Amino acid sequence: MNDGQLAAPTNMNWVKATGLSVGAIILGSFLAMQAFTNVLANDQPALAANASPLNGFALERVALNRMKNQEDGSLTPLVKKVLAKEPLSPAAWAILAMAQQDGAKKDAILLAASKLNRRTLLLQSNLLLLHASRDDFFNSIGVLNQILSVYPEQKGTMFPILIQALKDERSIPEFVQALSKSPSWSDSFLRAASADSDTLPNLSQVRMGLFDKVAIERDTDKAIIGALVKAGRIEPAAALYRRISKPSAGGTFDSAGKSQKVDWSTNMPPFDWQLKDDPGMRAEVRGQPARLIFFVKSGKADTIAERLIVSPRAPFDLKIVHDMIPLAQLDDVEIRVQCAKRKETLIELPFLGSPSIHSVSSIPENCRMINISIFARAWSDKPDLKGEIRSIAILPQPI
Repeated sequence: MNDGQLAAPTNMNWVKATGLSVGAIILGSFLAMQAFTNVLANDQPALAANASPLNGFALERVALNRMKNQEDGSLTPLVKKVLAKEPLSPAAWAILAMAQQDGAKKDAILLAASKLNRRTLLLQSNLLLLHASRDDFFNSIGVLNQILSVYPEQKGTMFPILIQALKDERSIPEFVQALSKSPSWSDSFLRAASADSDTLPNLSQVRMGLFDKVAIERDTDKAIIGALVKAGRIEPAAALYRRISKPSAGGTFDSAGKSQKVDWSTNMPPFDWQLKDDPGMRAEVRGQPARLIFFVKSGKADTIAERLIVSPRAPFDLKIVHDMIPLAQLDDVEIRVQCAKRKETLIELPFLGSPSIHSVSSIPENCRMINISIFARAWSDKPDLKGEIRSIAILPQPI
């Protein structure tokens, strides 16, 4: 199967999604136009009600109402009267285009009308359908941007079209260009797109393409990174995290013979620490130097902290410096290390007296990221468990 055959279903879905949404867009355009004509009705109710032939916009309202109500008969004669009075009416040109049987003539009218200064949702929705039918991502995304800039309430209709377009890799440079201009809808769109797993390969490329061009909200990056990790796309998620975050002490862990501490940053889970925060069980980073403080109420058990790191060179030791109260419940706290992608457990061992040192003898070849987690349990017949973890360090072993 060649590349063109592979691209066809995505292309078909993109055009289909646009076509299915145009009806909803056009309905929205009637509502928007009514807002305009209501001003006329309030100022000159008799003129608006009677649609005086001397007023082109009143005639325009009549044409829109007839179109909305799907009245029988051609609107062309009425629309031509509108254009005779108001030749710059985008809505009238859009209605005229929609009445054409000749596709080429319809397209020519729409493209000519698109050069008018005044824009309406009715015209833009038909332009969107035209550009989508031509598989023209540049102009389609441009029209969608214009619609969302003027009618932000149309996100519910526009975003599915944009998300479908993003599934085609040819749209990546067009999205980067459009989002580089900081449209008001950019962050909400990127978060919405992250919820569709089929967009993730292209979405991560779009996000990478926006660096040094525009500021993206932290919650947006969290949503994208979280979605990538959930979908098992650990490497692109890690690459995006590295671009967002400054190199940290919890970085690559590839310096032979050097001890490296895992930092306590919580800015961007899961590559920074994700901490438990429930009424009966919580963990937080405090102090200077930073340390992890935790509390587990009697009868509770769960992971209190976890994060992903790039796999160190094996063999290595994990050195954990801690204080635990009561010390008799020390073995109710465990350190767990898993391959992030395969969920293969490398170690799962209770803490030892501080410093607690645990050896990882080997890491599978395709285990490029590991998940470090701390599990704590306070049995119902035992006291609450509390303590602090001062540091976790990677200690390479001689090879």
